[in-house]
Amino acid sequence: MKTCRHVFAVVLFCGTAICAAGQSAVSVEFRTEADALYQKQDWKAALPFYEKIAAAEPYNPGAKYRLGVCLIGLNRHREAIAPLEGLMTASPNVVFATALARAYAGAKERGKMFEVLEQATKLGGIPATTLDGSAEFAAFRSDNKFRELAKRLDVAANPCNGSPEFRQFDFWIGEWDAKNAQGLTVGSSSIQLILSNCVIFENWNTPVNSGKSFNVFNRNDKKWYQTWVDDKGNINHYTGTLIDGKMVMVGESPNVTPRTLLRMTFSKLPDGSVRQLGESSTDDGKTWTQRYDFTYVRKPGKK
Repeated sequence: MKTCRHVFAVVLFCGTAICAAGQSAVSVEFRTEADALYQKQDWKAALPFYEKIAAAEPYNPGAKYRLGVCLIGLNRHREAIAPLEGLMTASPNVVFATALARAYAGAKERGKMFEVLEQATKLGGIPATTLDGSAEFAAFRSDNKFRELAKRLDVAANPCNGSPEFRQFDFWIGEWDAKNAQGLTVGSSSIQLILSNCVIFENWNTPVNSGKSFNVFNRNDKKWYQTWVDDKGNINHYTGTLIDGKMVMVGESPNVTPRTLLRMTFSKLPDGSVRQLGESSTDDGKTWTQRYDFTYVRKPGKK
C-alpha cells in the first residue's frame, strides 16, 4: 500500500501529466488550462476539460479523480460515484476513499458512505479536519456512528494523537531559559511538538555550543528514544521510559574508555519548570556521578 504522501503525489502529477501509455491527444496547453481552473475550484469550467482528458487517457487516475471532484463540486454526486468507484477498485487509497465517501454522502447513500469510510481506517485514515471541511458530511455529524467512525479515522491518520504514551514528555515543551544550580542562565532551549504531534524537537543554544534532538515514543517496545546532534559533530543516542512521573533516558558516551553510561532525568517541578539532571557511570550503572543540574524556567510571556 502506498503512503498518503505518495498517493497525493500520484494524484497531483497524473492530473496534469500524460499517464496513459503512448502519445496523448491532449495538448500541454489544454492540460495547463484544466489545472488552473481546477486550482481555482471553478468546477463548472473545469469539468469539460477533465471529461476530455479522462476519455483520452483511460488509464490516467488523476484525471478521473479530478473529474469526480468536479462533479462533487457541482452537486452531481451520483455521477461522481462511477469514476471514483473505478479508482478505488483499481488503486484503493485514502485520497480516492475520501472523495468516494463524499459522493456517497451527497447522494444520501448512508450505508455505502460508511462502508467506504470503514475501509479508509485500514488505508491510513482521514484527518478530522478533512471530514469537517467537507460539506457533504454535514448531515451526518450528529450521527453517533459517524462521530465514532470519525474519531477512529482521525486516530488512524494521526496515530500519535490517539495514544496517551506520546504525551508523556509534553511537560518539556516550551520556550525556556536553562539555569544552573547557582541560578545563572547557562543556555536557552525551544522545545517544540512537530510532525503531527509525534516528535518532540529540542533546540538548545549557549554562547559556546548548540544542539538539537529528536525525541519519540516507540509503540512497539513502549520506550522513548532520543537522538542528539550538536555543532561539534557529536551524536548521542538515548533510550528512556517514564518512571514515577520522571522521564529517565540512558545512553552511552561514544568512543570513551572506560565505557561510560550517560543518564538524563527530566522532572516536572511544582511551579511548572523542569529539572534536567545529567549523570554518568563507569561501572555499568552501579553508581552515578552528577555532570550537571539544570532547571528550565519559562521565558517571560512564553508557554
